[in-house]
Amino acid sequence: MRPEKKLIKYSKYFNERRLFKKLKSISGRLSIQLLYYILILFYLVSDKSVPYKTRIIFIAALGYLILPTDIVSDFIPGLGFTDDAAFIAYAISNASNYITPEIKEKAINLMVKFVGSENVEKINFKDIFSTNIKE
Repeated sequence: MRPEKKLIKYSKYFNERRLFKKLKSISGRLSIQLLYYILILFYLVSDKSVPYKTRIIFIAALGYLILPTDIVSDFIPGLGFTDDAAFIAYAISNASNYITPEIKEKAINLMVKFVGSENVEKINFKDIFSTNIKE
C-alpha cells in the first residue's frame, strides 16, 4: 500500500472523543513527553495555518495511536507504544515550524487533566523542543 493511502487509512480512526478516551486509558503508561507531543499534534490538527497535507500526517499519527490493532500491541510491556511513538515522532518532526507558544500552553493545560498538575510542574518544557519553535 502506498504511504499516502496508509495516511488516509489511519486518519479515518481519528476523532476527538476517541483520542481522549484512548489517552484516558493509557496516559499512565505513556511518557509525559509523548503525551505532550500527542496533545501538540491534537491542537495543530485544527490550526488552519498548517498546510492541509501536513495536518493529514498529524491526523494519521493520532489515528494510528487510536487504532485498536497496530504493528506492536499496546499491551506488550516495554514495547507496546514503540510503533505509536515512532509515528508521533515523525509527525512532530513535521510540526516544529508550526508550534507556537499558544499551542504549547494549550497542550500543557490539557496535560494537567490527564496526569495532574504535580506531574506537569516537574517538566522543563523548554528542553523538549530546542529548535524551530516560534516564540
